[in-house]
Amino acid sequence: MDILQEVNTSTQATTEGDPRSLVTVCFEATILGLIILAAVFGNSLILTSLYRFTCLQTKTNVFVLNLAIADLFLAVLAMPFTLVSSITYDWIFGTVMCQILGALNSIFCEASICTLTFVSIERFIAIVYPLNYETLITTKRVKIIISCIWLQAVICVFSTFIFSEFKFLKFEAVCTVNWERNFAYTLIFAFIFLFVPFLITAVLYCIILKTAIRQRQRINVIKVGEISSERCGKKVPTGEKKTKKEYKATVMIAIVIGTFCLCWFPHSIGVFCIIDPNCNWDDSFFVATTWLAMLNSAMNSIIYGLMNRSFRRAFKSVLCCERYVGNEDLATNIQQERITDDRKSNLLNRYSQHQ
Repeated sequence: MDILQEVNTSTQATTEGDPRSLVTVCFEATILGLIILAAVFGNSLILTSLYRFTCLQTKTNVFVLNLAIADLFLAVLAMPFTLVSSITYDWIFGTVMCQILGALNSIFCEASICTLTFVSIERFIAIVYPLNYETLITTKRVKIIISCIWLQAVICVFSTFIFSEFKFLKFEAVCTVNWERNFAYTLIFAFIFLFVPFLITAVLYCIILKTAIRQRQRINVIKVGEISSERCGKKVPTGEKKTKKEYKATVMIAIVIGTFCLCWFPHSIGVFCIIDPNCNWDDSFFVATTWLAMLNSAMNSIIYGLMNRSFRRAFKSVLCCERYVGNEDLATNIQQERITDDRKSNLLNRYSQHQ
């Protein structure tokens, strides 16, 4: 009995103020650890593929690159501190580190939001105004846009230092903006840095998908805009094939953006609960929304791998250490896979006709 009392006393001392059970702590730590590993692995795979194969280095994929960098930095520089805080149920790294980590969280998250917003603008021009694509979306302008994205992220952080502060939220196990300190700033922050980009993206993609569906029904369509895998084949498809390919690329980006909204929107809603004194949502809601927000950093590589043949083939090449020397080898394998898929499709069609 004395031994059991000592163990219980020791356990209570190490988890003082923590209402969670040991099983809950282990479960949360395991989930966060898996999310971190998936985010680091997946985004590293994207960056390696984009570096290794120049056929993937298109204007659209510059934004994919920027998104992967932001997600990777978030997973490496910020998420591990959240993992430790989730276990200790406290911030043990000091006030200065809380300010630094809060700033990093804001920078990388805002960079992701802005990147996806500009992706929707790029896709809007490529689908709705294809003849003006090369004129409007130039390499120089893409570089300027990327610079503006990170400038916007830095402005987001500095505005917090001026009008509010970064604070450790125990129930989220993360250092973030102190939403309760300045109500007016919280509303302006949420409106400018969260809801306006989401609104722009949603409106543009409604137009994009409507136009893309209409274009897909046409056989001869003039297309100028690049897509993520457009240069990975030996021949650039024209007419119906190219329209179908552009449509698939647009749908893929739409899924990326939709996933981002699903992962971050509940977290954004939680902000208004924090500033409302009458809101008594359970801590489990904030834990779950924090998981969702972090999970988004690992989702993009899964989406690209499932939906984009060129990325999928590049991932396989990197993971299997295949000795592809350049774009021709990657293109050859992609072309062979397409021929195989076409043959399978033809066989299935013939079989169905004989039934």
